[in-house]
Amino acid sequence: MKNIIVYALTDRRGGIESFFLNYDKYLKDIHLDFIKITPNKLSYETKLKKCKIYYVPRRRDDAILRRSKIRSIFEHTEYDALWFNSNDLASIDIIKEAKKAGIKCIGHAHNSRTDKLNRTIRHEINKLLVNKDFSEKFACSLSAAKWFYPTPSDATIIYNAIDVKKYLFSDQIRKNIRASYNIPDDNIVLGDIGRLEKQKNMTYLIDVFEKYHRKNPKSYLMIIGNGSRRSELQKYATEKNLKSSIIFTGEVDDTSDYLSALDVFLMPSLYEGLPVTLVEAQAAGLRCIVADNITHEVNVTKNIEYLSIKKDNIANWVENISKSNNRLEEGKKLLGSVFDISKSAGYLEKKILKIID
Repeated sequence: MKNIIVYALTDRRGGIESFFLNYDKYLKDIHLDFIKITPNKLSYETKLKKCKIYYVPRRRDDAILRRSKIRSIFEHTEYDALWFNSNDLASIDIIKEAKKAGIKCIGHAHNSRTDKLNRTIRHEINKLLVNKDFSEKFACSLSAAKWFYPTPSDATIIYNAIDVKKYLFSDQIRKNIRASYNIPDDNIVLGDIGRLEKQKNMTYLIDVFEKYHRKNPKSYLMIIGNGSRRSELQKYATEKNLKSSIIFTGEVDDTSDYLSALDVFLMPSLYEGLPVTLVEAQAAGLRCIVADNITHEVNVTKNIEYLSIKKDNIANWVENISKSNNRLEEGKKLLGSVFDISKSAGYLEKKILKIID
């Protein structure tokens, strides 16, 4: 059994967190422990029962304590590798500390940019400094590899795979979720899943729904997730007189159930690496309408429509909203694909074991 320490988890269940919750139970000869960068208890921590979870503060919160905790982890526990997972390389101190301790490093890119200028500058400098420190380079998509590594072709694409069968459409679950929110069965429910942050462009989503709702009043928008902009978005919905038609669920334990309740999945993000929620939505057989900056690598079912997120294109989003005819069969298209974790996990494990053996 090989031991790997994974950096880093947060208290919000985003793409990185979902990746490891999906893959952890499929890795047979690798044990994972995790570093979290938040002092809060993780809402999904109970799902990582056999894993040790260390708290290391962000550098901006306490740089001295951070360095001390990182060194303590590497000095007192034997790990075969550090698996560095991040949206950018703005902070690379843990990579340098791992190398000092003689521990191999695996880089893993999970996004294609950041919207913060200071992080972008540090990222562009640091990716040149640490490139040689990675024994292996992973990325969730080609666009993420281009963002993270000086030579993108050096990276192995590890797709954000899921347990496809878990997400296949269920009419009974659909009815149960809708009943819990008092949504009539004949109403259309649009939805998105994600952190309520600038990147996800949720104000655009609300603008699209506003125009669609005028056309079809028997409709709802379900926004699944949490984040720092929740109050701002709720206020925006109220200002548009949509408070009773937009449901903010907060963070939920099982997104698969909620996807069965939706009719159309919308994702107007400003940027993405390769969104696992879009893989999940396809497994649920949903027609998906997404921003045209999102990678086409994820379009397995060919049921994704890519549209511009310019302000003058909202009407085009509305015109393209339509339901899939046979959701169960649509979702089954992912079975056996690179996004089916029963197939992809074995490949990933062999790749890692080859690096650290």
